[in-house]
Amino acid sequence: MRLFWYQAVTAEGAVLSGSGEHTDIAELVDSLAAQGLQPYRVWSLPLWLSGLLFRPLGVGLVAEFCYLVGQHLRAGADLRLALTEASHSASVARLRMLCTRLRRAVERGDSLAQALQDTQAFPVMLRHLVAVGEETGRLGDILAVAAAQFEQIRQLRSAIWRALLYPALVAVVLLASCVFWLVVVIPRMTTLFDSLNLDLPETTVQVLAGARWMQENGPWLATLAALLTLVVALGARLAARTPAWHSLLWWLPGWKRIERARAYHVFFSHLGAMHGAGLTISRTLGVLLQQPANLHLGRRLARLSQGALRGQSLSDGLAGSGAFERFALSLVRLGESTGTLDQQSQRLSEHYAQRVKQQIDTGSRLFEPVVLLVLAAFLLLIGVTLLGPVYELAAKASAGILR
Repeated sequence: MRLFWYQAVTAEGAVLSGSGEHTDIAELVDSLAAQGLQPYRVWSLPLWLSGLLFRPLGVGLVAEFCYLVGQHLRAGADLRLALTEASHSASVARLRMLCTRLRRAVERGDSLAQALQDTQAFPVMLRHLVAVGEETGRLGDILAVAAAQFEQIRQLRSAIWRALLYPALVAVVLLASCVFWLVVVIPRMTTLFDSLNLDLPETTVQVLAGARWMQENGPWLATLAALLTLVVALGARLAARTPAWHSLLWWLPGWKRIERARAYHVFFSHLGAMHGAGLTISRTLGVLLQQPANLHLGRRLARLSQGALRGQSLSDGLAGSGAFERFALSLVRLGESTGTLDQQSQRLSEHYAQRVKQQIDTGSRLFEPVVLLVLAAFLLLIGVTLLGPVYELAAKASAGILR
């Protein structure tokens, strides 16, 4: 997908300017021709930059899309009018362009599900929900349910980031304090000690030598730190797509509870939404396993859809995977026996969302004393190695004055 800017001429000779997201220039020309426009100047972003900027939509924008289109459909508008109104009401330019592109695809005769797939900007689950909505004539209601599900996921992610904000700020302040001491305070104290020609303890000499070395190599160290941060960020992003990384998160002590609760939340949230929309268990599982929240969990659930086709109950399949808790299995079994699987899945989704929030909050609270211990150790090092000689010098000076 690429972003194009263009200038086009109308049948009356007027010049119009605009922009749009298209697969290639041929699609742009066809789109303008359908509007009675003749392009004569076109600009576009390079492919690598387009791939970097136009990634799949975040859950917040997906929830906004579902809400806008769903509400207009439930109010009685047809799909083309709903997409038109959504393109006017969307909060960001990219979503407005996507709604416009979807409307043009629908006007050409494509289904909304196919149009969503062509954009490669929407999640697989939404495309399947839309396909079911178009088949059953309940597209507005299904989009409203999908909007609620994606909004719940967005709120959970926001809660996680808010919980991690305070520890991150404390760590930044601690790092800034260390840099201030190394760059400003310690060099001045070094000048003072050198001018007085004091006999310093060995630990003080080592600290001053280390600070001097860091000051001399500061630009190189900063560049190396920036490159290392970039490599780690890119490596983590690439590793996040591999089963080995997801397996590590699934079993990592201290993090596995958060990762498992997050994966369970996403699984049961999507399960409830799709089953409630009318998808069969086998089809629902097939969609869920295309984009699992955790690839390790998805690999352990790979045989579920085949078991569902053979008549195996979902609770038995989940129990056979060995990846779910007894509490979750009991509610799934209850939902299957009473015909309320979508409702029980929603309860489980809310349960695990609350668990993720509690565990993140607990972890951030445990992080506070760790930071305080690090800060205390740093102050102790400063007091023993640097302030000690200063106090000793002041005591000698005071004793000389008294004599």
